[in-house]
Amino acid sequence: MPVPTCPGRGLVTPGTDGMWYLDGCYGCQLDGPASSDDESSSPRFLPEFLHEYRGITAEYIYTGEVFSLAHGGLNTKDATKYRGNLDLVLNADTTAMDLWEGGRFFAYGNAYHGKSLTTNYVGDAQFFSNIDSTPRDANEFLLMEYWYEHSFADGDILVKVGKQDSNADFAYSELGGDFINSSFGFSPTILLPSWPNPAMGVSTFLNLTDLLHYKLGVYDGSPSLGAFTGGRSGFDSLGSGGVITMQEVSLTPQFGAQGELPGTYKAGNWIHSDEFDNLATGVGTVNGNHGYWFNIDQMLWIEPESGDEPQGLGFFAQYGWSPSDRNAVDRYHGVGMTYRGLVPQRDIDLVGVGLASAHFSAAGTNREEAVEVFYKTQITDWFTIQPDMVYIANPSGINNDAFIVGLRSEIVF
Repeated sequence: MPVPTCPGRGLVTPGTDGMWYLDGCYGCQLDGPASSDDESSSPRFLPEFLHEYRGITAEYIYTGEVFSLAHGGLNTKDATKYRGNLDLVLNADTTAMDLWEGGRFFAYGNAYHGKSLTTNYVGDAQFFSNIDSTPRDANEFLLMEYWYEHSFADGDILVKVGKQDSNADFAYSELGGDFINSSFGFSPTILLPSWPNPAMGVSTFLNLTDLLHYKLGVYDGSPSLGAFTGGRSGFDSLGSGGVITMQEVSLTPQFGAQGELPGTYKAGNWIHSDEFDNLATGVGTVNGNHGYWFNIDQMLWIEPESGDEPQGLGFFAQYGWSPSDRNAVDRYHGVGMTYRGLVPQRDIDLVGVGLASAHFSAAGTNREEAVEVFYKTQITDWFTIQPDMVYIANPSGINNDAFIVGLRSEIVF
């Protein structure tokens, strides 16, 4: 099964700063280490001294959601569950700390509580909620990531070393980041080391030109083989499961008469070096694995005179492929649209609709297709709520169609 992305992450690539995903962003990949003067690190709910001290910044994010399986799936009896997720993020900017130029230390801890609807109620393979995950103990705080990155050549070269979530840098869709379904974070055809199973690795990011960018990451392959590494050091499994290599090339053009319509066009591939259990048949092993992906994020229209809070319509599309002889999901398509400021006087509220479609390799299965509609409203600068509806046709390719309704809230301290 795919592993969902980390909740609440807004991600930005060079050239797309005109999009609105700087709001509420933590651990973002920008043109170099985060600065302590960045407004995104300013206090929201707690006193300032708990958020920034001499280049060290902290952020605390609590995501809570209640969802109900209203129809279909595996079992609708007692099918209303609450799940909560706590993220603690620490950044240390070496420039602001007067240590050395261009460095950043990062640490991320996570815990969850509550129950999941996916396994015993919905039966979907794509995880309708991206704070659901493969089994792990509830109420246990885990140090998920710790790494150091350094920028060179005025931010055009960035190197990151340590235990890291590869989905923070590869295969993500910026405009899909506010959807709750995990597949809008990355294609389920990709066996990348991501939340809740990040991995030790080295990644490099190059701004080749203002429009052309290249990324390369080499990670411990153990999480992709099913080993749970989320709460472990990352060193204990290093080398035992081969390596997974990821590459991505992206173009970031600015369309429109005044360059007001940013876009990101990505193509990437992944290769795993080790022997795998055959995920397509569940029988025997295969030697190595691979696949590729394509992503498009494009602003289509910006409302005239929207000022400091850009409002308008964005579009994204995703495609992923992996060999059908060794993977449970061999093809994936995702598409969606978001509109910021659709409702008058609600300039930063976001509405979205998306379709995530996964094709299974196993004979006798149908394609699982999930349609999600949401409205995300900013109550205060630190509190959002998001009513959400998901309709899933053929969960896991064999189960009854399911209709899920719920509400997510997020508090950013």
